[in-house]
This record gives sequence, C-alpha cells and structure tokens, in this order.
Amino acid sequence: MKNNTYIKRMMFSYLPILFLTISVLIFIFITILNELNVRNAIQANKVTTEYIGNMMDNTLKTIDTDARKLIETNMDLQAFLDSPSDRLLNYAASNLLSDMMVQHNLIDSVYFYRVKDKQVLDQSKIRPLDVFPDRSVITELLEQPYPLNWSSPRVKKGSNEEDLAIKVITLGRKIPINTGSLGYIVINVKVDALSKFIDEMIDRNLTNAQIFDEQHVPFLLDVAFASSDKGVHAEVVSDYTGWTYQTEIKGGKFYSILLNGGVFWIFAILCAILLAIASTFYVTRRNYKPIEAILHRIDRFSTTIKPADFKNDKNEFAFIDQAIERLITNNMAFQEKQQEDSTIRRQQFLQSLLNGEYETEKEIWVQEREHYALKEGTHFVVAILEMDHYVRFCLKYNQKDQSLFKFVVSSVVVEFAEQHKQQIMIEWIAKNRLVILYMSEEEQDIEHNLLKLTEQIRSWIADQLDFTVTFGIGTATNAALVSRSLQEATHAVNRKVTLGINQIIDTVEVQEGSSGEWFSYLQWIQSVVRQVRQAESGWQEHLVNLFQEMRSQQLPKEDIDRLLHYLIFQLERELEGIMPEIGKYWSSSLKPELLLAMEQSDTIDQIETSYRHGIEQMVGQLLELSQNRRHHVLMKEIRSFVAENFTDPNLSLTFLSDRFQVNSKYLSQLFKEEIGENFSDFLISLRMEYAKQLLTETKENVQDISEKTGYTSSISFSRVFKKWVGMSPGQYRDSQQ
Repeated sequence: MKNNTYIKRMMFSYLPILFLTISVLIFIFITILNELNVRNAIQANKVTTEYIGNMMDNTLKTIDTDARKLIETNMDLQAFLDSPSDRLLNYAASNLLSDMMVQHNLIDSVYFYRVKDKQVLDQSKIRPLDVFPDRSVITELLEQPYPLNWSSPRVKKGSNEEDLAIKVITLGRKIPINTGSLGYIVINVKVDALSKFIDEMIDRNLTNAQIFDEQHVPFLLDVAFASSDKGVHAEVVSDYTGWTYQTEIKGGKFYSILLNGGVFWIFAILCAILLAIASTFYVTRRNYKPIEAILHRIDRFSTTIKPADFKNDKNEFAFIDQAIERLITNNMAFQEKQQEDSTIRRQQFLQSLLNGEYETEKEIWVQEREHYALKEGTHFVVAILEMDHYVRFCLKYNQKDQSLFKFVVSSVVVEFAEQHKQQIMIEWIAKNRLVILYMSEEEQDIEHNLLKLTEQIRSWIADQLDFTVTFGIGTATNAALVSRSLQEATHAVNRKVTLGINQIIDTVEVQEGSSGEWFSYLQWIQSVVRQVRQAESGWQEHLVNLFQEMRSQQLPKEDIDRLLHYLIFQLERELEGIMPEIGKYWSSSLKPELLLAMEQSDTIDQIETSYRHGIEQMVGQLLELSQNRRHHVLMKEIRSFVAENFTDPNLSLTFLSDRFQVNSKYLSQLFKEEIGENFSDFLISLRMEYAKQLLTETKENVQDISEKTGYTSSISFSRVFKKWVGMSPGQYRDSQQ
C-alpha cells in the first residue's frame, strides 16, 4: 500500500474541523464573557444604588415616624406647649429631645418651638425666637401652609453664636400634626453623617455615591463623577424625599484589562490554534502506524478472502467492519440462545420438582438427572428466603434498584454455596421470595449443612445491605416429595409474624399453636370495642392481652389477619351513629391506617404498635369532643348573660365566676378559646358600640352616657372611648353629624 491516501484524508479532514471548532468556541466564549461581565456590573450597581436609597429612606422615615409618635402620644410635650414656662416641664421636654438624639445617631440637633410665647427649647436651654441662632428655619416653617418632608442641604448656625455653622438637612413637623396651633418640632441631620452612613454600605475605592435634591444640587461637594470615566453608573429617585441617589463604578485595573486586552487574547488564541494543529499532526501520524501494519497484512490476503464486490473498492475497512460485525452478531445470538435455553430448562426442572410432576414421569426425571449430574438417591431440602419489610423496601427504592438488590441476593446465595462446594438451584417464585433447592448425595447432616449455609447468607445480608431476610427450612426428602418440603418451608416462613424477622425458622422447631380456641380472642375483642366506644382506659390492657395470646400460640399470619379484620368490623359497627367527627375520622383515616398496617407489617409487634397508636388517637378525640360540647353550651349561656347585662358597673370576671360556679382563670381561658378575645375586651366592645349608638342617636351629655354604659366615672369612660375608637366622645359625635 504505497498510496497513503487514508492518512492524508484523515489529517486534512480533521484540521479544518479542529480549527473552526476552536475558533468559534473562543469567539463565543469571549463574547459571552464580556456581555455577562457588563450585565453583571450594571445589575450590581443598580442593586447597590437601590439598597443605598432604601436604607437612607428607611432611616429618615424612622426619624419622621418617631417624631410623629412623640407629637401624637406624649403628654409631657402637650403640657410643655400648652402651659406657661415651667422649669419641670422644660426639663421633661428637654429630656424628650435628648432621648430622640440617643435613639438616632444621625440627628445633629432637635428643638421645640412654642407658639404661645414664641420660645425655642433645645437640649441645653430655652430662649426667645428672636435670639435663637437657627431662627430662619422656624420662620420658614411658619410661612409654609404644609411643611415638606426633608429639606435640601442648608447651612445651620450653632446653638450658640460662637459655634461653627454646619451643613444639615431639616425636617419640621407641626404640633398638632394638622394645625400646628401649639408649636413645631425641628430635626436637623448633618450631611456629613449621611456621607458616613453611605460609606458604611460601599467601598469608596471602587464606587462613588452622590445624593441630589429635586433641583439636582449635590449634597456631597467632595464627591464628583468623572464624565470621561468609562465606569458603569446608575441612579434611583426616592418616592419619599424626591432626592436622586446616584452611584458610579470606578474603572480599575481589572476592568481596563477586560476592555482593552484584546491584543493579548488574540495572540493567545493564535498560539493555541498553532499548538492544536501541530499536536494533531503528531498524534495522527503516531496512531496511524499500527493501522498501517494491519492494512499491509490485509492487503496481502485480500485477493483470497474479499468477496467480488470489494475487489474494485479501495476502502478495505468496509470488509473488516462487516466481517467483525457479522462474527460478533452470530456469537452474541448463539450465547443468548444457549443462555436462554439453559435458564428455561433449569426453571422447568425446578418447577417440576417443586410441583411433584417428576413423580409420574420417570423417564423425563432420569434425563434431567443425568443432565444436571445428579446421582440416583439424591436428597433434597427446600428453603425459602423472604425479604423483610418488603413494602418499605419498594417505597425506598425504584424498580431498577430493587432488581439490582435481588440480583445481589441471588449472587450471594450462589457464591456461598460454591464456596462450600454445595449444589443448589434458586428461583424467585414471588416478588419477595426466593426458593432455594438444596441437593446432596448424603442424607446425613443435610439439614445441618443447609442451616449453616442460610445463617451465613442471613448474616452477610444483615451486615452489608440495608434490609434483612428470614429463612424457612423444610425437611429432607427424595425427589418425589420435594413439594411437601416446599409446603413445610412456606409454613415455617409464615410464622415470622409471631416469631420475628431476620432469623432462620426450621420446620422441626415450629410448635403448632392451638388456633382453634377462638372464644378467648373474641372476648378480648368485644371488651376492647366496648371500652373504646365509652372512651374508658381499660381497653389498652385487653388489647395487650389479645396480642400476647397471639404470640404465645404462634398464630400464622392468615389467622392473625382474620382476627384483626373482625376487630375492625366490630369497631366500625360500634362507632356507627356516634359523633359525625369521629365517624369521618374512622372512615377516612383510622380504618385505612389499620388495614395498611396489617398489609405492610412483617411482625406482630409492628401491628400492635400501629393499632395501639391509632386507637389512642381516636379515643383522645372522643374525650376532647365530649368536653368541648359541654364547654360550648356553658359559654353560650355566659355570652347571652353578658350581652344582656353589660351596662351593669359590677359586671366582672369574678362576678361571672361566682354566678356560674366556674373558676375565674378557667373562665378567662374559655373566653379566649370560644370567642377569640379575653373577657375585658369583649365587655368593652359591647359598651363602646352602645356608647357610639347613644352619641349618634341622642343628645345626652358624656356623663349620662358613661353611666348608661356601665362606667361610674366620665373620665374613665372618655379615656377608654378614645383608646378604643381613636377619638374623644365629643369628636366622634361631631364626626357623625
């Protein structure tokens, strides 16, 4: 083969694909990387700006809210503004200002202006407006009909004439809020404090931040945005103050390299492409040498082995590919067919033995015995491996994992048998049961050897896998009686419901229980049902005795299921016609739960736990519903009495406790549970609704209305009315006219 067209075709077909693939991937990678970086920078800057704006607005809103709360609720402030100058009132009002400055570290200064005598009080002293250094801001507030939120930056003089002026923003609020008839509160926040507050949220080395008022005048004069800078910037306008928060990312070294490093990346790409081309040539040439040797050998014999349709074809690999594929296909088909025939024959042989069919077909038995190299007189023992908690196993693993675990179990059984040079046949006869046919030429110790083998298998599965198995062992027999050994093994493994799981149950060790004595079981069932119906406590003891007797008699699973079905039937009949809530709980929850426990549980202990827990819940609901019905009738009577006598001044929780012979604490708890509010709130709501009706429909004075609604003092009535309604009785009457 002097014409090396294949190697040339291989190299020149790979190179364009390799070059184009690398070029396109690099181009796409760089494009996506740049776009993602730009978008991330814009998004991050936007988020930072929104965060700064939200934090600044929340802080200023908190100061504003606390000021409004002080105006509306503080009685010392009302007394200071409404009364003539008094040293104690001045001291109390000054403490309010100090407390506000302690709560909000951004506040530079805060003071009250009293309209009555035009006096200004700050933290240190009270003085007339004419001599107050920062009187200009108060003058502006007096001229404004509606005070704004926060002002633009202004220059504030110090509390004393000798203090230096500072730059602040100001919030002024009327006292009261709507009229300002009593005075004003003025709060100043230093612009420098706002700048430091922003510095805590950003890194000035990477980001600039600025605040502009509604006229786009900057707050921070020492911060300037470079108009020629290529950094990403964003701005957010506050709905609360109307200010504009603006941030800008400074262009650092990494950002410059990302934007201006195109030459370096292009050079690196070219180097990578050249290296890929050189590597492709080298690897292709090296890998071609063994192929070339094979082609030379094929070329020497191609004239004798190639079919006629390949003589003029220069592609020798088509013949090789077809020959190898044909060989592999035939070999796989032969192996699959042989394996399938062997599996089917082994299954038929095992099933025939288990069903006792070879007992009448002697000729077939002799043929199969010779096929499996079994001598005449071979003895057999059947063992059944049953997976414990199979329902839980199916819920935990999917179908693929279940098949894998079953394959592992089968492999472990075969491997242990081969280690001891013992002859067995296995087959899954149910989803959770594997039958093991143990064969031995010697009858002596055959059952003992099988017990040792099954114990090794059981221990290995318990230690290495996430589940356990239980074995049932039949007795040794000849080929004609293998079916009887299977029945014995099945009967033995069925006993695990009372004997327990993860063990080996031998037929000779199983004591036949007296399953015909049903009278004692039925008596215990009747006692359990009767006491559950009456919600008595003795049902637990009878239920324990029922299950204990089942254990002691070693009842098989079918007898236990029959008794438990009778228990469910009796419970359903007794609960019919009882409270609707209990009937619904039984049919929708407890009955399906008890039936599911019978189906899914492998041991009687699990069944007993499920039944005791379920019945305990139902008995608890019976007791709770009975008690709640008695409480409901009592509360209905008490509620009616309160609704008829709420105007009685002597009506109280103690009065009701004495009248209805109920503990006061317990009565208070019943009010909370049945009505949804405590007694005092319920009584006040009745009295306030009646008071509002009298204020609206009559012209009686507040004193008379307070007496009619059960209050001996009009002052107490007015205080409760204002707290409950939000305004005084007189204001409420005016609002309804």
